[in-house]
Amino acid sequence: MTVCFKTLFLLLFALHWTQEELAVVYNEFDQDSLILTHVLFRHGNRTADRQHELYPNDPYLNEPYFPYGNGQLTKVGKKKEYDLGKSLRARYNTLLGDQYDPMIVDAYSTDYNRTKMSLQLVLAGLFPPKEEDIFENGLLWQPVPFNYLPKYEDKVLLGVLCPNYLKMYDEVTKSEEMQKKFAEHANAFRYISEHSGLNVTRFYDLYNLYFGLSTEEEYGLLLPEWTQIVWPETITNLAIQDYFVSMTTDDMVKMASGYYIEKIIQDTIKKIISSDWPGKRIYLYSAHENNIAELLMSLNLFNKPHVPNYGAWISIEIHFINNVYGVKIYYENYTGKGPELLTIPDCESFCPLDKFIALTSHLIPSEDLCGI
Repeated sequence: MTVCFKTLFLLLFALHWTQEELAVVYNEFDQDSLILTHVLFRHGNRTADRQHELYPNDPYLNEPYFPYGNGQLTKVGKKKEYDLGKSLRARYNTLLGDQYDPMIVDAYSTDYNRTKMSLQLVLAGLFPPKEEDIFENGLLWQPVPFNYLPKYEDKVLLGVLCPNYLKMYDEVTKSEEMQKKFAEHANAFRYISEHSGLNVTRFYDLYNLYFGLSTEEEYGLLLPEWTQIVWPETITNLAIQDYFVSMTTDDMVKMASGYYIEKIIQDTIKKIISSDWPGKRIYLYSAHENNIAELLMSLNLFNKPHVPNYGAWISIEIHFINNVYGVKIYYENYTGKGPELLTIPDCESFCPLDKFIALTSHLIPSEDLCGI
């Protein structure tokens, strides 16, 4: 943390509360108490990415996926993200107000077509134009700006592409301990290698294959007969193991999700101490399933290992209740009855901000850790 950031952090301790007051806070849920939210979401349904996910014996190696192209959002994926924007509007209407105000939103995407398009679709659903904003009859859309950085410069959302991260990941996969883990699945690796034409030697190979097969199947393509023995259960379970490989060391965790957590904390403190009105009310981040998984893992909330679904989102909400600034974390993966309120270990479902900062302090990376 910088000296300035530490100073801002200390300001939070000006607030004091009793255990009785906290008991009330923890049991309250009121959107009127919400002052800011940070929403990280996965892009929508897409086609297979030719560069990483197809395999030498793939019968659909030359599938053009017209009119979408490889690695791009499908019509279903576009609808998914637009609906996500509408659901966020319904959830945060009180916070955002009825009319789009460029001062209240910051939107970011990774440098991929599918995440940029997803962000535009979410923004379209989140900020439909009022009558006075319509500039073309019949067009219920208005432009909302967003930002992104080139892939290898984006520490916040693509820390797994940091030079030092890639070096550490390579070292971990070659370690004796990890080689023993890979050896435990030698039969599956061998079977998949023989039939796919891939040289499967690590979980990452199956992580990529998982997306190749899943996107082909979602697109309506019939998977080869050999996959029936290992798809979806075996390949999915082995693909998920790569999430754990990607978070093996403390420094890898810091780069994978620490820069994002640091930005959330910094932006939250800026909101609290700022006299600007209305100030930021929502930060949007269009990213990937691994961003969701890595954030959950870093906060010790990845209790049921899984591949986050298309459009899955995590909202880190900042509430002010009974003179307490605190955090509520909601996760929507479309497997239940709505967003699930998560509880960070050693805190409560409404986690006082100073405690949240203390509990995540070990995740904050040094400025030069990434290596860019």
